[in-house]
Amino acid sequence: MKIFAPLFPLIDKLNAVPRSTARGVLGVYYYVDDAAAAVTALRQLGHRDLRVYSPVPYHQIERALEQGPSVVRWVTLGGALLGITGGFALCIYSVLAWPLVVGGKELVSIPPFVVIGYESMILLGSLANLLGMLALTRLPELKATAPYDPRFTEDRIGIWVPCAGEAATKAEAVMRGQGAEEVAVHA
Repeated sequence: MKIFAPLFPLIDKLNAVPRSTARGVLGVYYYVDDAAAAVTALRQLGHRDLRVYSPVPYHQIERALEQGPSVVRWVTLGGALLGITGGFALCIYSVLAWPLVVGGKELVSIPPFVVIGYESMILLGSLANLLGMLALTRLPELKATAPYDPRFTEDRIGIWVPCAGEAATKAEAVMRGQGAEEVAVHA
């Protein structure tokens, strides 16, 4: 065990939860109804940049956040259209650049190009979907912008409101009034 003793401080440092320097209020909820009511009340106070942590998606909270449909589907569509256009363009360019007449067929014949166009559409559509999802969810988050509690991956719901001063005391009062188990003010 003495051989690994120099590694223990390093392991402790890696396992330590980084402290956030953000200012705001963090509320911890057990019930979805309470969390959704708190989000609605906080939005009525004027807080628009709330961050909600939950182990699973809840439609009540999504409605309370008033986010609307995701833009990722349009990013995916754009990538797919770019892929199918690029696939057909590649096939047409290659047969026009290096013409090879086979069996008296026309050089630009659409049916054989469908496979390449379809595969290109799937490839670029899926890559656009991945990149769009990562960009719109701000992943990877290299610098913590809000405190995090590991209970949010198990059975609790967390609501982070970035604010300071008088707004923080109002947000704390609203969260306590809506049934928060814990409310922590980070100043």
